Amino acid sequence: MADADIKTLSGKILYASYQESETLPGYVRYALAGLAQTGFPVVYLTNERDLDADSHAFLDSHHIELFFTVNSGYDFGMWRRYLEYVAKFRKESWGRLVLINDSIVYYQNRFHSIFSRAEASDADAVSLTQNEEFRHHLQSFFLYLKPRAIQALLEHFERNPETETFYDTVRVMEVGFSGLMQDKGLKLEALYSTSAPVLFSYLELIRAKAGFVKRKLLEKRFTDEEVFHFWKNGAEAAYKMDYAKFIAKEGAPDKDFRQDWLVTDKKSALYGVRYFFRMLYLHFRWNAHIIKQKVLPSSP
Repeated sequence: MADADIKTLSGKILYASYQESETLPGYVRYALAGLAQTGFPVVYLTNERDLDADSHAFLDSHHIELFFTVNSGYDFGMWRRYLEYVAKFRKESWGRLVLINDSIVYYQNRFHSIFSRAEASDADAVSLTQNEEFRHHLQSFFLYLKPRAIQALLEHFERNPETETFYDTVRVMEVGFSGLMQDKGLKLEALYSTSAPVLFSYLELIRAKAGFVKRKLLEKRFTDEEVFHFWKNGAEAAYKMDYAKFIAKEGAPDKDFRQDWLVTDKKSALYGVRYFFRMLYLHFRWNAHIIKQKVLPSSP
């Protein structure tokens, strides 16, 4: 479908973002500006705090609606509360609903192309990537929903109360939403396939000029268990990679995307030593867990 045809659709983009600063980060502005160019109205959903005048001016200049909300329930909580607000006061309905969060940094403005591909697909729900953990599901950092998928989302919110922890949100809200859609016979599609689980495959996606990267990989913002997940699966290189440098070399970032908008990993000179001992600790912890499972009798 051509870009012009996308602009004729009735849709809405909900960009969920938790931030602590009064100023919108550069990568958030870049994504919001690109999304606004699709012709779909954009809503910036964020935690309640003061925003500086420059951020307000940016949102106003791009005709982006600002929706402050409490910081609970992660991105699904923000989306839920906005949809409840709309249902209560506006009675709006859309032919398309696009759910996005700021866990991904988009260093290429390819939203027109992505939306066109999603629209050309016969799938009810389209994401950029998919995952097989827990069960097959679309990753919720980007969801392009058509009418039947929108109705499934509203039903999903009715069925499930707000979750309190990150992993409950992943299992119940993200994985559970894909499960509900599959149970209803809806078709799901991911626009990008990878040869290995997607968390370990961003080097592949960067080389393919996909134009996006997981922010956690830039920041190295993982728990011990998540770091061990890389190690256990032989993906240490995927964890330790300097993604900002690799994107500059292989990712073809847009010329108007500034390199300093890539969130950098501020590791110290002792990073390698700390990484080794962290892995050693987790290795013995994991082996102790396996031994305990083998030694202790199973519960009746």
